[in-house]
Amino acid sequence: MGRVTYNTDTMTITLVGADDVADALGDLKSKTPAAVKVAINATARKARKLMIAHAKARYAVNTAGQKHLKDLVQRKKATNTSLSADLHISSFRNDLGYFKYSPKSVYTGQSVFTNAPDVVKAKVLKASSMKPLTGTANLSKGFAIEFASGHVGMVQRVIGSRSKNTKTARGYPRWTTEDGRVEKLQTMGSPSAAAMHSTIWPEVQPEVVEYLQERLDQQVQKVLARAGR
Repeated sequence: MGRVTYNTDTMTITLVGADDVADALGDLKSKTPAAVKVAINATARKARKLMIAHAKARYAVNTAGQKHLKDLVQRKKATNTSLSADLHISSFRNDLGYFKYSPKSVYTGQSVFTNAPDVVKAKVLKASSMKPLTGTANLSKGFAIEFASGHVGMVQRVIGSRSKNTKTARGYPRWTTEDGRVEKLQTMGSPSAAAMHSTIWPEVQPEVVEYLQERLDQQVQKVLARAGR
């Protein structure tokens, strides 16, 4: 009685009502659009909640990362003349700063030498262990910095590079190498909110489909009951 699809290219979940509702209503089929609209919009709200809950359960997102997951929105609601609804999320880029890392503090100035740990640890999946961000041959170990926007991001220095940005967001001199260079910073990547929801969708789809069928059936029964059928 209904159909639920997910388009990975547009990152859009679409819920559509079917003609079976009209058949079930018989001579009351003129009530079909109103009944299907209610069922589809209720299912869209349910699907959003399920997607966010499953993503939170799978990924070790912190408070900032949870906000990105909630960027999944109902972009289009079903109406009597358009019996479909869309859930959509933009491809917001994440970095490891949106996931669990330890310690949580941002170290600057002398505190880098007196308080910062030898290495920061982080993880993307809740089921995984915390891994040290030790770096590679051309990238430094990972560390957290606070950007001008207030976001705390996880970055690495590109070893051997030279940056024109010699001051921090607050106007303080940035760390330099022994030969006086300020090295460029590279964000440590991680799954975007869109990628996380794409991974979660196969887990959620069966329950969303079942819920849509139940809501369509309920709306049919309500229409029939009101008509004394």
